[in-house]
Amino acid sequence: TAEPLGFGRRASCAAARRRRGGSRLASSSTQQRASTGAMAQNIPALLNHLDAHRESSTLSLAYASIADEGTVEVAKFARDNPFVKYLDLRGNNIQAKGITALANAIKLNRSLRSLNLKWNAVGRDPAGVAALADVLKSNLTIGHVDLRNNRINNVGARSLGEMLKVNTTISHLDLSWNDLGVDGGLALLEGLKHNSTLIDCQLSGSKVGEETLHEVAFLLRRNRAAAAYKASPNDTGAQVAAADPQTSHIAGGGPGANAGARSRDLQAGPLGGGGGGVGFTPGAKAPQGAISRAQWTAKDSSSLMLRLMMKEREQVLPEDKLFYQQVAEHIDKLLLESGKHKQGRTDGEEREKLSTTGFVEREQRYTKEIRQTEEALQKAIFDKEKLQKDMANKTVELKRLNEGNAEAIRESVALQEQATAEEQQLRKELREIIQSKRDLQDKLALSQKDLELLNQENERLRHHVKAFQRDVNEILT
Repeated sequence: TAEPLGFGRRASCAAARRRRGGSRLASSSTQQRASTGAMAQNIPALLNHLDAHRESSTLSLAYASIADEGTVEVAKFARDNPFVKYLDLRGNNIQAKGITALANAIKLNRSLRSLNLKWNAVGRDPAGVAALADVLKSNLTIGHVDLRNNRINNVGARSLGEMLKVNTTISHLDLSWNDLGVDGGLALLEGLKHNSTLIDCQLSGSKVGEETLHEVAFLLRRNRAAAAYKASPNDTGAQVAAADPQTSHIAGGGPGANAGARSRDLQAGPLGGGGGGVGFTPGAKAPQGAISRAQWTAKDSSSLMLRLMMKEREQVLPEDKLFYQQVAEHIDKLLLESGKHKQGRTDGEEREKLSTTGFVEREQRYTKEIRQTEEALQKAIFDKEKLQKDMANKTVELKRLNEGNAEAIRESVALQEQATAEEQQLRKELREIIQSKRDLQDKLALSQKDLELLNQENERLRHHVKAFQRDVNEILT
């Protein structure tokens, strides 16, 4: 496995990369400021993109220039999303407002595994880094965090160091190209001393100092050895780590094979109640007053350490004195680890209480939403039944109107037929009248002609009578 810090060729190129990184950051910041206004107007497009990837395990918005406003929408999306595992928000000019909203979402999210925030401005305001670090203290899912080039200073590094003291899930942390400084590096180193899960911590270009880099590298090697031993106790590398005095207390071995065996025998006595007390050999019989693990107190621990110191002073040989010194150191470390475990248990109970509270709140919210939906559904069913009744009444009325319309049509047809018949009869009578008129006109014309002839005949007869009277008169005279 390669070293997690920037040594060798990478260290020799640090200055060049720093210059290139600074120029790229300046140009990127200009572009991001120019696109922030456009992104603020393009929130609907972001919401459509989020809705389209609602069931995806990976959400990538790299270099999308969503800024703080878009990050708030992403936080709302990730808060209750059970599918997203890998969130990539690099190059989006995210600052304190956006990272605070995202931290609040991470507090409720239980599926996120990897968080990529490089090339942002999270550290411009230390409050943003503090908000993220506070959430990561109790987070139990995120294992990879990338905070490269985020303008994180020594104040932000102190927040991250406090986070490393209690976090038990992050295994990879990248803080390259941040302005941590020597103070920030020491803060991270202090946190890493209490951390046993981080196995990769990138600090290239962060100006933490060579000594701090070497200390961090040693602690990371220790954590990797512990992880390897937990994963495979029979592995050769794990066995070497167990035999190393500097890493044996993490890997589970002792300062040496025989010393480790004797320390385990010694530990089994006072702590487990199954072996000999201090100063007894591995085959010695357990004392009658052995204290059970459940009854062990801080007073018993002090008594045990005092008895070890007394036995150490009684020894003559240097190797025996060294053995008791190593046993005392080992027990001291065990007691420290026990305190850490108790604190971890307390923190775990608090996290469980917090998560349970979140679940209860969500359950209450979902119950309320279900109740509202059921009420709306009942109202919709009532409206549907009412509309169905209205539709049935309208259907009956429509049927009645259709019947009336059909009757009216039949009557209209009958009236039209009657009117047509009467019209035809009237036409026939009119034709007969016209024909009668013509006949009468013809008779009238004939009568008038006969009258003229009669008048002519009367006139002739009148002239004939006159002539006859004249002839008679002449004859009489």
